Amino acid sequence: MIKRFLLSPKTIISLICATVFFSVIGSIIPQLTEKPPRFFDAWKAESPKIYYLIDLLQLNQVYTSVWFLVLVAFITLCLIFSIYYQQFKVLIKSRGPVKRDITESSFKDYVSIESIHGSELGVGRLDEIKRIFKNRGYHPYLITEESTCFIFGKNRIGRWGGIVFHVGLLVVIVAALYGLAFQKRGFIQMIQTDTFQGKDKDWVVKRLGIFARDFDPGFKVHLNNFTPSYWENDQIKELESSLTIINDRGENKEFALSLRNPIKFKGTKIYQSTHYGYSLGFILEKEEGYPVTTNFLLDAPSKKGKPFAGKMDFPTTDFILDMKFHPNMIEPSFYATLPGVDLTVKEKRQEKFRGRVLFTQRAWLGEDTLTFAQIHYWTGLTFVKNYGMPLVYTGFALSTLGALLIFMLSYKEIHLKVIEDGDHIRLSMAGQAKRYKAIFSEEFKEIAERLEKVLT
Repeated sequence: MIKRFLLSPKTIISLICATVFFSVIGSIIPQLTEKPPRFFDAWKAESPKIYYLIDLLQLNQVYTSVWFLVLVAFITLCLIFSIYYQQFKVLIKSRGPVKRDITESSFKDYVSIESIHGSELGVGRLDEIKRIFKNRGYHPYLITEESTCFIFGKNRIGRWGGIVFHVGLLVVIVAALYGLAFQKRGFIQMIQTDTFQGKDKDWVVKRLGIFARDFDPGFKVHLNNFTPSYWENDQIKELESSLTIINDRGENKEFALSLRNPIKFKGTKIYQSTHYGYSLGFILEKEEGYPVTTNFLLDAPSKKGKPFAGKMDFPTTDFILDMKFHPNMIEPSFYATLPGVDLTVKEKRQEKFRGRVLFTQRAWLGEDTLTFAQIHYWTGLTFVKNYGMPLVYTGFALSTLGALLIFMLSYKEIHLKVIEDGDHIRLSMAGQAKRYKAIFSEEFKEIAERLEKVLT
């Protein structure tokens, strides 16, 4: 019952459709690994019920969800049954005696040759028959004791192509299943000159497989510099970060990170995120107390004519800052050559300041002051620790090898049966090939013609 269900075409088609369906969901619904945290905070604030439902069903993390892992595990089980019952057992069974009759109705390629030189083949003629097949790359691998039935095979290793190909797919799926179950992924936002301490508590966003523990990379990362570059149509050309990685022994090494060139260190890959922008540092000086400095991260706009915008509260105060940062106050630009910010500050819904503040200038908030003191780039970095990647590469290699065996070394088989008919010998010859049947038919005819010349 289980075997029939797992090998049923309906089951296979249903699993394929389910995988496609959930992959489409993963591309339509924003995923936690693709958007910055503030995107989901805003979504949660605007539509709390919808966000709660999506988060509950794990539709915002499709590929690491429990139900997706169950789906992949089910596909794996079906593939195991398919390899064993539809590939391996059929191959082993075909190595035994062939019960199929050699008749014209049983094979597409069939010929009957009658000898007029006696009722026995003889050793000489038998060797000549084998030589004819050998010259065409065929070798006998099944011969009855009476030497009345022969099977000649060509590219016998090609018979294993299907098994090797499916085993490769199985290895890839098992490796992916293992990787999803133990995968560790973390996202951080770093301002130039900041250092990520490499602790589990420091992640802005963290996603772990269902069996994974805390994600401590085991090293620190210092952002030396970040440089964006753009095409003429304002699209991103490249994002580059200069990083210094400090291991647990205090040794450091500098790395260049870009969109096309991730970094791998101690089994963890670091990817350059496309989330970046400017960090604006403001110093709040209250009439009583010490000055407080806070950095606000503003996302980069899609066009240089648009400002870097953001609305955030100043920590430990009731001030809310609505910022529209212009890197160049004279002309549209992505680069901070003449920076200024259109700033609105409110305290308990009461407007305290509205105006334009240039870099290093001060805004008066009643008796308090707010100084525009710092401008730095910030960028997102994604850390990923995947397990089972060597198995994935092994699986792809096996699948590639299997495909080569299937298509480049397609198996061909010719059956030969000796039938005594009075004073004559009649040979019934039939053949079959899984692929390139037209080419095989031509080859079969040429072998038959050669045999006919030897026997008649």
